[in-house]
Amino acid sequence: MEAQSKAIQLAFIDKIKSGLLNGKGIADELADILGLSTDSAYRRMRGEIPLNIDEIDKMVKHFKVSFDMALQGPVDSLVSFSYLKIGGDKNNFHLWLQTLLGHVKNISKVPNSHIIYAADDVPIWHHFANEEFASFKLFYWLKSIVSHEEFAHKKFDANLIDDTLLEAAKQMLHYYNQVPSVEIWSEDTLNSTLKQIEYFWENDFFEDKSQALRMCDHIELVITNLKKQAQLSSKNMDSNQNFTLFKSEVMIGNNSIVVQIADTKMAFVSNNTFNMISTSNPSFVAENESWIKNLMQKSIQISGQSEKQRNQFFKILFDKIENLKALIR
Repeated sequence: MEAQSKAIQLAFIDKIKSGLLNGKGIADELADILGLSTDSAYRRMRGEIPLNIDEIDKMVKHFKVSFDMALQGPVDSLVSFSYLKIGGDKNNFHLWLQTLLGHVKNISKVPNSHIIYAADDVPIWHHFANEEFASFKLFYWLKSIVSHEEFAHKKFDANLIDDTLLEAAKQMLHYYNQVPSVEIWSEDTLNSTLKQIEYFWENDFFEDKSQALRMCDHIELVITNLKKQAQLSSKNMDSNQNFTLFKSEVMIGNNSIVVQIADTKMAFVSNNTFNMISTSNPSFVAENESWIKNLMQKSIQISGQSEKQRNQFFKILFDKIENLKALIR
């Protein structure tokens, strides 16, 4: 067995052992899930026989451990990601939203956790403060990105959005507001949301002009709320200072998130519009964290006392909304 491959396999086995009580019984358990003799299990544990893809897959699922944790050191260019494919399946979209909710909820429950978010687009949870606007965003994704057949020939109707989706959206915002966070925005961060409203208006996907203008009013309230949060350095508008906002002087390019959960760090990177791939691979996380910190150095903190810079930045965002309103009118 090649030395490098053996080192990866032994690191993977060690990761499984660390999650068990002193590693007791792992050989018998491994033999059972792989359909092997105990002796064959031991030979795999010692690296004498290489694990095949099917065996690794069974072990990952059974022991609930990521294989990418073994891909470090001399092979840290190999990174394993978690990824949920949505496609045109509405059930997968439900699962995607519930999975994202689960991530945010878990982060909020662990002390000493925080989120750093470089926002090429408006972070998803900001859209969920208002039920009608949350419905619009969910409708837009299902119709224009997921291309679900149920919405193919429909104009925007908030009543078509399942209550379970809206509840998940509402809960996601609730839990996000409990987590200390840093967000990095640029003058372009709002553009994609405004383009979505403009796209629906130009393609006659709104019932009438008033509905389109209401969506503009809703995003204006989102930005007003964000400005207030930045002023107070608090997502909950209280003395709990858990929010820092930066204005980036350079283009951000993609949504990139680094999450600290107790002693563990994870990186989330946008993929195909609103999907996210995630990993806890230390090298990948460190590189993303370094990129975000470099971006912060080229940014201006506009939360807290930076009133002049904050007002200038938000005036640009409000002007963008007014320009869209003028186009619709």
